[in-house]
Amino acid sequence: VGKCEGRFEDEGWRVRKDSSQFWANVVSTALYDDAGTFRGFSKITRDLTERKKSEESARRLVEEATARRLAEENARLIQEQRERLLVTLASIGDAVISTDVRGSVDFLNPVAEEFVGWKSGEAVGRPLEDVFRIINEETPQAVENPATRDLKNGKISRLGNRTFMNSQDWEEPPHSAHAQPLRAAAG
Repeated sequence: VGKCEGRFEDEGWRVRKDSSQFWANVVSTALYDDAGTFRGFSKITRDLTERKKSEESARRLVEEATARRLAEENARLIQEQRERLLVTLASIGDAVISTDVRGSVDFLNPVAEEFVGWKSGEAVGRPLEDVFRIINEETPQAVENPATRDLKNGKISRLGNRTFMNSQDWEEPPHSAHAQPLRAAAG
């Protein structure tokens, strides 16, 4: 503070003699006597640490409330999208079975439930090969499941000649099938 400026004010962190920090408001003022002669400076330092902490807490609470509202809105939107997709998949006239990336069943639509003979609640979490069994028509031996293979190599395929899938009770006639990996935007 120069003699001509008269007054200076600042807020910021300061250090006490014991090395602890505090948030301070500091006002320095030039002092003059009645004749206008400069006599020195006055410096007033106020500890505003509690006010600063309160302001920071209020700011954090506002940020947390905003983040919570955004998260709740995102969760609501995700739930709406999920419900729309499930209704769509459940309404498809073909059997639809989906798995996670490890090949464990995570969804059967009603047509698939009827076809494979598994209820969704029983099938979810099981390996695809347990629920979606494929055999050779001539030898009745199990063959590699194209969906499991396609999860590994990322390609789309159909059942080979002389292979078919059948229901859990083996009473359904043979059906053809194809598998296709579904990828998120990130791959």
